[in-house]
Amino acid sequence: MFTKIIKFKQNNFSFYVIYLYKNQPELIYNAIKKKMQHSPVFFKKISVIVNIYYIKNEINWEKVYNAIISTGINIIGVSGCNNKNTIKIINNTGIPVLFTNNKDNKKIQNIDINEKKINNNIIPKSIIKTIKEKGSLSLKKDVFYNKSKIIYNPIRSGQQIYAYNSDLIVINNVSTGAELIADGNIHIYGFMRGKALSGANGDKNCQIFCNQLFAELLSIAGEYLLQDQIPKKFLGKSSRIYLKNKTVTIKSCN
Repeated sequence: MFTKIIKFKQNNFSFYVIYLYKNQPELIYNAIKKKMQHSPVFFKKISVIVNIYYIKNEINWEKVYNAIISTGINIIGVSGCNNKNTIKIINNTGIPVLFTNNKDNKKIQNIDINEKKINNNIIPKSIIKTIKEKGSLSLKKDVFYNKSKIIYNPIRSGQQIYAYNSDLIVINNVSTGAELIADGNIHIYGFMRGKALSGANGDKNCQIFCNQLFAELLSIAGEYLLQDQIPKKFLGKSSRIYLKNKTVTIKSCN
């Protein structure tokens, strides 16, 4: 009788990426610790990918690695590395080096881009249509999403739902510890107590709509708002969450 031992299956996960712009371990450590002071619960034992694309000179990976993990952050991979010697050093530390699509990398590397306006790890080639002279991304036409993904059952703690290239609609309650991720908008027609991450592919025009807002975390295109940052007047209320001047903003739907 055949007994199944392992199974390979493709899954989708959402990880935060730390982009390094400086090569000094002490500056990196201090910058992370300063960020942690604003949201200590959010950063507790968080796992990240470190992107070193913007480090032009050779990086002292061992010192940078120690600086990051000494803050309590776990590193699960390194991306944006094109130096063969650096790749070898990183691999020797047991950290995997992650590669994006080579064709997309060439497109981005040959253009003088504005670092603050482009994130080549979260913007897929499907929406990289044209690049203006100043270096910011622009679209030739609107991004079209697939048919919305609709969930009728309650989302329990520990569950993660991902709507690839589409909106996500939940016609039920979302428990604490659950996670909703969508490349498009997110609609919750019930109690929302978990995490909601809209615009996962970098679309800053996406929004989140909650019938009764008690969320642990609200995020749009990488910008986020934690539960203790949500004004009390919106708790339990029907709310719309969107980006305004790169800040996650909440507005009542009533």
